[in-house]
Amino acid sequence: MSADVNKQQSWNLRYQHKAITDPEPVHVLKCNQHLLSGCGSALDLASGLGGNAVFLAKAGYDVTAVDYSQVALEKLTRFAEVNKLAITTRLIDLESEPCSLGCYDLIVVSYYLQRKLFPAIFSAIKTGGLLFYQTFSGDAENAPGPQNAAFRLAQAELLTLCSGHELLYYREDPSHCMAENCLKGEAMIVVKRD
Repeated sequence: MSADVNKQQSWNLRYQHKAITDPEPVHVLKCNQHLLSGCGSALDLASGLGGNAVFLAKAGYDVTAVDYSQVALEKLTRFAEVNKLAITTRLIDLESEPCSLGCYDLIVVSYYLQRKLFPAIFSAIKTGGLLFYQTFSGDAENAPGPQNAAFRLAQAELLTLCSGHELLYYREDPSHCMAENCLKGEAMIVVKRD
C-alpha cells in the first residue's frame, strides 16, 4: 500500500464517525465577519467537515471546499445539498497539487500548516481579496494540536509568512492559556492581498 493511500485512509478514518450537526467556523473568521462582503467566491482550504465553508455559504459566498478526505467531503456535500448551500467540494492532496487552487475573493485556512503553500495561496486570492488564517503556534508541550514542531508556527512566524500584504487583524498566544476565548497556543491573522 502506498504512502499516499495510507495518508488518505488516515484522514478518512478521522472523519468516518463524525457528523456535521452544528458546524462552527474558526474564531478568526467569526470575530472578523464584519470584513465579509457577502458576495463572491471563497475557498475553505483543508476544509475537513466544512465549518468555515458552511459559515461562508450562509453569508452569501459561492464556496469551494478542498480537502484530502473523501469521507469528509461526501458528508459536506450531502449537508450542503440538504441545506441548499452553495458549496462545491474538491478532493485535492495539497502536498502534491498546491498550484491548482483557482482564484477567489476570500480564502480561509484553519489548523493546516504547509509553509511552502503560502505563495500559491496568495496567488489564488484576487487583488484586494482576504486571507483568514488560524493554526497552532508555540511549544507543543502540554498543548492541544500537533506535537510535531513542523506543524506548529514559531512565534510571529505567521506575520512573516503573510508579509507584503495589508494586515487587518493579528493575534497570537503561545502560552496555551486555557481561559475562555483564549487562543490556547494559536495564531490567527487576516490580511488583504495587495
